[in-house]
Amino acid sequence: MTTLRKRDKKQERLRSEEAAKRKKKMTEPVILDGPKRGKGRRTHQRKVKALLKQEESQKKYREREEARKKSEATVVKIEATVV
Repeated sequence: MTTLRKRDKKQERLRSEEAAKRKKKMTEPVILDGPKRGKGRRTHQRKVKALLKQEESQKKYREREEARKKSEATVVKIEATVV
């Protein structure tokens, strides 16, 4: 078995760190506080956008999980009928 080169190790580490960041963003709740208008408007708008994006990603994740479970169930059914 060959070992990974230094640059491949770095790439793999970076990918895993980015995946961890994405997962944290998706699971960590976004708290909306502060004024809708006024001095903190940009911050508020950024949080609103992040909240919408997070809800969308969680919805897609749930749909993917349901599709995966459904496909696993059909595979198990087919295997049961074959055996």
